Amino acid sequence: MQVLMRRLSITIVLLSLLMGMNSLWAKFPEKPITILVHSKPGSAIDITSRQISNIARKYCPVPILVENKSGGSGVIAMRTALDRKPDGYTVLAATKSFISTILLTKSGISMDDFYFLACMVVDPEALITNRNSNVRTLDDIIRDAKAKKGKQRWLGPLVGGVDHLMAVKTWEVLGIKAEWIPYEGGSDALAALMGKHGAVYVGNPVDILGRPELMLAVVAAPERLPHFPDTPTFLEKGYPLKSEVLWRGYAVKKGTNTEAIEYLTELFRKVSQDSAWLRFVHSTAAQPVFYNHPQFTRMVNHDQKSAIKYLQKAGILKNTETGKQTNYLQWAAPLVLFYFLIIVLAYFLKRQWVNGDTVIAGFLIILGLFLYRVTFNFPTGKLASTVGPASIPRLWIYGLWFFNVWLIVSAIKHPESEKSKRGKVVRSLRLIILMIIYVGVIKYLGYYLSTFLFLISGAYLLNYRKHALIWGVAFSYILFSYAVFYKILQVPLPQMIWLH
Repeated sequence: MQVLMRRLSITIVLLSLLMGMNSLWAKFPEKPITILVHSKPGSAIDITSRQISNIARKYCPVPILVENKSGGSGVIAMRTALDRKPDGYTVLAATKSFISTILLTKSGISMDDFYFLACMVVDPEALITNRNSNVRTLDDIIRDAKAKKGKQRWLGPLVGGVDHLMAVKTWEVLGIKAEWIPYEGGSDALAALMGKHGAVYVGNPVDILGRPELMLAVVAAPERLPHFPDTPTFLEKGYPLKSEVLWRGYAVKKGTNTEAIEYLTELFRKVSQDSAWLRFVHSTAAQPVFYNHPQFTRMVNHDQKSAIKYLQKAGILKNTETGKQTNYLQWAAPLVLFYFLIIVLAYFLKRQWVNGDTVIAGFLIILGLFLYRVTFNFPTGKLASTVGPASIPRLWIYGLWFFNVWLIVSAIKHPESEKSKRGKVVRSLRLIILMIIYVGVIKYLGYYLSTFLFLISGAYLLNYRKHALIWGVAFSYILFSYAVFYKILQVPLPQMIWLH
């Protein structure tokens, strides 16, 4: 028996050693690599990533998959990448548009959260005009803008996006003023230009391919483009806009192991030199490049500083450089305290309108004002007119206001007995105190824990004693908040202060 146990022990030790040695011998990659793309299939970055996936088969022993995680102008894809292990098996397809997304959405994500592996494509920014209009060249644009005194219409996708910032920068350099007319997508804006609903479209050379009525007025490149030899550069015209590009590259979560980073960097370098890759990029009128981590990171940092400057110049961004955010408690707390004192005073003066229903309804109206102000810190939609994560909470707040105003009017019309009123007022004041504590601690305990405790405490305070139902509803609401507000709508819910 002892011999058998000794042999079994030796076998276990040997197996452990073999498993340990196998992990040491294992080389990256051992399983498929996934590229996360923030837009739907068929977009420029999606097509680019699928080309890389196909070409990389020559150099990589495992498949490279493309996974589309659209929504939130890139926030969902970025957050997905950050939620996964930093093992090199998740690669984020990054574009210059991520900079504006991060600056404008207040999603809690930073460009510093990523390690930028390689930039693969740069696409010079260009001013595009309708060749059948009176405004065709850069000189025409300047002349028309000065004649219209700020009423010249420039078209492009979105507010605060890459092309909008290029327009603001161009106006500054050219010494002109114009109006930015945003569209939901580039194709809509191009259609408007073809219909002569504007003078200039800010985009890239590829945008005129297949559209013979459009032309490039000028490009922001160091020299003329091979595909468009007749199009002048800003530099030729005496304006210092020579390196304004829309870049596309790839990144991983910061903290990814060195082996994976080195392998992926070398893989992208090999793809960048492949003849099939070069043909593909040239066919899109863009420029194939390979900027390694230091070069790519410098470009990202430069573009981020530029984006902050011109978002502020356009009046879109405020307090971003210092990271300042509105302290909502600073103005909400005095308002709640003032209301609380009025109710206490009115109660002791025995005013008829003071009862449990009016007390709690009035406080909920004030709470609605507080929550409505907070929604201005939520991520917005792509345009001011589109639905963003703030829209649904605001609809709930509107309903809350309407219901509580109706409750106050009804309670005043049908007053309660003095005994019943006294009990309700006391419970309502306790609930108000609980709400004040909830608003105060949410910053420290985080949204999920503080809300969970508030719902349970509030239910017991109102004399509910169905324990299973109370805990079940509270837990279900927390799951709902996580799934809908955080995951789908990308609302930046407060986290525990020690997790920051």
